[in-house]
This record gives sequence, C-alpha cells and structure tokens, in this order.
Amino acid sequence: MKIDRIAVQNYRTLENIDIEFKGYYTAISGQNNAGKTTLIKVLRETFKDNLKDRYYFIRDEELSYQEDKTQWVSGTPDIIFDYLVTIEKDSDPGLFQFIEKFYEKPIPESKIALQIKVSRNAKDEVACACKVNGTDLSDFASKEILQKLKSSNLAFVHDSAARDSAFFFGRGRFLHELIFSPAERKKLSDEQKRLQNKVKSISRAHKTELSELLGHLEDKFEVEFTIPDGMFTGLPFSINLKDKNVDVPLDDWGSGTKNRTHIMMSILTAHRIQSKDDQSRITPLVMIEEPESFLHPSAQAEFGRVLRMLANDLKIQTIVTTHSPYMLSQENVTSNILLVRDQQRGKLKATKLADLQENTWMEPFSVILGLNNSEFKAWREVIGSDKNCVLLVEGEIDRQYLEHIHSLNLNSLQLPEGLEIVPYEGKDALKNTILLKFIVEKFKHVFITFDLDAKPDLDKIMKQIGLKEGEDYLPIGIDKPGKQCIEGLVPERILSKVHSENTDLVMQLGAQDPKQRKSAKNALKRKILSAFQVEKNITEDELKLFKNLFKSLSSLITKNSKIILTCNDSGRKGLVC
Repeated sequence: MKIDRIAVQNYRTLENIDIEFKGYYTAISGQNNAGKTTLIKVLRETFKDNLKDRYYFIRDEELSYQEDKTQWVSGTPDIIFDYLVTIEKDSDPGLFQFIEKFYEKPIPESKIALQIKVSRNAKDEVACACKVNGTDLSDFASKEILQKLKSSNLAFVHDSAARDSAFFFGRGRFLHELIFSPAERKKLSDEQKRLQNKVKSISRAHKTELSELLGHLEDKFEVEFTIPDGMFTGLPFSINLKDKNVDVPLDDWGSGTKNRTHIMMSILTAHRIQSKDDQSRITPLVMIEEPESFLHPSAQAEFGRVLRMLANDLKIQTIVTTHSPYMLSQENVTSNILLVRDQQRGKLKATKLADLQENTWMEPFSVILGLNNSEFKAWREVIGSDKNCVLLVEGEIDRQYLEHIHSLNLNSLQLPEGLEIVPYEGKDALKNTILLKFIVEKFKHVFITFDLDAKPDLDKIMKQIGLKEGEDYLPIGIDKPGKQCIEGLVPERILSKVHSENTDLVMQLGAQDPKQRKSAKNALKRKILSAFQVEKNITEDELKLFKNLFKSLSSLITKNSKIILTCNDSGRKGLVC
C-alpha cells in the first residue's frame, strides 16, 4: 500500500493544502509549528498503528470538530481529509480483494487507485465517499472500506521525541511484536496449548487467593489465567543488545541507540508482514517523527542513508518529519516536502506547501542549514548521488581524465571498485564550511580534489572541518605557472602538440579582457582532454604524475573499510569500496 496524495481542508493549520508523495521515501521538513506533526496526525487518523494500541495504554487523541477546526475560518465548514492510495494486487492482496468485493466485479488491473474522502461536520458526524479507479462506490461500500482501513494495521508510527508507555506496568521496558508465518504460527499454537496447561497448573494458588478477594463482591466470578488471546499471532518481546559479549537491556542503552533500534524493528515488522505468504496481508507504511533525535550528525548521516535505502529496496513507504538535512531525500530531492506558514499582520496563519521544482530543489536543505539557495547550485549532482564512496572533483573534465586513465587497465592507476567520481562546480563551492561538512558526512568515504592554485585559499577550510591532506583531500597539479591544475599532470608531449596546433588560443590567454582569457583557457582544456583521450601509445611511466592521486584513493579505502580483493577477467586484483 502506498499513499500517493492527500488533500486537507479546515484542520488546524492545514486550511487548504494538497500534498503529493513521490517515491517510497518522503521527508517532511519545516520550521517549528509549520504543520509537520499535524500532517502526520491526518495520516494517522485513517492509517492506524493497531499493533501498538494492543500493548500500550495511551491511544491517539480522538479528533474533535470544535478543537481541531481551523480557528480563523469563519462559519462551520467541514473538516475534510481526501486520500489517494495505490493498492497492489501482489503486495496488498487482503485489501485488494476486500475492495474488489464492494466494487462488485473483477478488477483486471494489478493496481487499484483508491480515493477516500472523509469529512467531519460541526456535529462531529463523519461521512465517507470512495472511488475505485475513478468509479464512485455506494455509501455502504465506502463506510465498509473506511472501517477496513482503520481496523487494519496499516501504519507503524514512531515518535522519537515521545516516551512510550510501559507494557504490563513494567520498568519502562519497550516491547515489540514479531510477525510469524502460518507454519510458524501453527508450531507456536501447539506450544501455546502446552503452555496453557502449565499456566493452569502453577497458578492454582493465585487463583484461590483472587477468588477469595472476588468473593466479597455481589457478583460471583470464576477465575482462570490464560495467555492473552492473539499472543502468538504476534509475540511481544523486549530487546537486549550485546556489547563485548555482555547482554544489556535496550532500555539501558543511550537514547540514540534505543531510538534507532525501535525504528528498525518497526521496519522489520512491516517487511515481515509484506513478505508473509498470506492472502490477507496488506503492506503497511512506516511513519517516523524526527528519526535524527539523540544522534550525532555523523550518525544521522549514516541512519539517513539506511532509512532511504531500506524504503526503496523493500518498497515500504516511509514518511519522516525532520529538522536534519541528513534525513532529507537526497537521491530524489524533489520528493522532499517543505511546509511553511503564512503570516498576516504578524500572526502565523495557514500551512502552505513550498513549490519545489528542479530549480528550487535545495530549499529544504537551505532552510535546515540556514544557507542561501545559491550555495547549493554547485552541489546538485553530489547531493543526488546514491553511492557510499565518492571522489569529488572540481569539474567534468577532471572526471573524464580519471575515468579514461582507469580504462587503460594500468596496474598502479586503477580506481577502487564502487567509487563514484562526482564533479562539483569550481573551487568556490568548497568555501562554505557548513555545507562542505554536510557533504562530507553524507558519504561513508569521501575524497576531495581541487586545483593546486586553490591550495592557499582551501587548505585552512579543509583543516577546519577535520580533513587531512593526502588522506581526505589532495590538491592536483604541479607547482609551475599554468600547470597548477589537472592538465599539469598530462604528458608534456601532448601539451606541446595541443599548444603548437592552437597558437591563437595560447596568445588569447594573455588578453586584457578576462572573458576572453577564460574562454581561451576552457577551450584549451577541452582540446588537451580530447588529445589525451585519443592517444593510443601512452605509457604508465608518462602518467607517473597521476600516481599520487590514485595511491591516495587506495589508501582511503584501506583506512576506512575492510579491503576486499576481487579479480577481473584478466585475473587482475582490485580494491572494492
């Protein structure tokens, strides 16, 4: 099941808003009181976390028209929640078949587009209207489908900032539930019968004492102790984590570790339901408020990568609210949702949806990091990379040089497998330490290169964010006029050939007009690259100036991860990032 769109009218700050959910991972961001939690409440009103309700005593607040209607709207307009949901025959057979029954004829498509509009009037009367693939259903069918949605376990909700209630009045232990396959449930059911008999045997004294207490009441009760009904449909359990062979209850770990573990268990449970060989299954979604809570920025970066990967790989819709740039969708930046509040006469009014297009994709990042949108323009490809290990180079030409050298299959000039070369747009992009720190922590392994002539400006910045020359970054070029760039590493015979064949461009490098100088420089760069790429007889010795860079990249992988040796078809060994 996947929520594709939701439109809300007259609910708290959501006076009139229409939001589309793109992909399986969606991050909702915005300043405090922008309406993030309110939007989650709208989702939770219909898509319930019934597993949690089974074990915890604090339930969601009931919606009330008088309390929840948008306060500044005059009159008594209905509160309206309008959902558009995709139901798939393969992953949601239980809901697909249920809807098909009320549709009253077979649905040939493998997907159902279910639109469900729920309205609440001033008397707190609820009405519902459903459409299946654009066709209106009867009032009765619509109400039955709404009840099915609300009674099914269609959401796993985790509020990182809230403290859950204890189960069975324990010492604050957090409990989770395992979901079992039919075969596993059969085995557990057999064991449950044996356990029930054991419970009856050892509880006789307790039964007698409780019967005596109840005997003071006018009504007479017969006492029996049993295992709670449905206990082996799913099984509540507490978690211990091992550290250096010592079992420690999860509740005794730090808040960050507890928070991540509870979230991962919710995803695991959703995946178990999704994977069951059961025609009644419905794939749930996962909603997480502030998954970054209690985590160091580097841990946030790692956890954000993991959440996005799991959502997309498992095809489980994951919706998070966040104040962390690391939790935003980075591989699909236009799927992020940014909420803002209107201001009228100095007062905050309706929640609005920021319009995120290709040219404003960076808005959620800039709001969270407190930066100007223009700071992000050079980093579009970098932020959108889904790799764990990257080499950041100053431009596309640098990338083509390194990829071409790698393609020559020379022993000491091979890039680690899995390394992605990603260009940023010029050295000035590296001067914003806040953004650069975010970029560095986004990846597991990162190495930065820039032209040697930028070293005086950038050395201090690299050190400010804890990077070391040779280990994390490297200026490239040689310390000679005109060669303090990647072209300075190119064999001299290729440089001489290009310069001799393009004397007009070489002369233009001395022009007074800076635009002419820049144009000539860029044209020569492209010609040198082309000459380098078509050269058939280049030797490993001629490329010796590149070896320092390739050696640093191999050292990066050696330092940060286990080395995995692989062999290509020719038997050559290589590093895997």
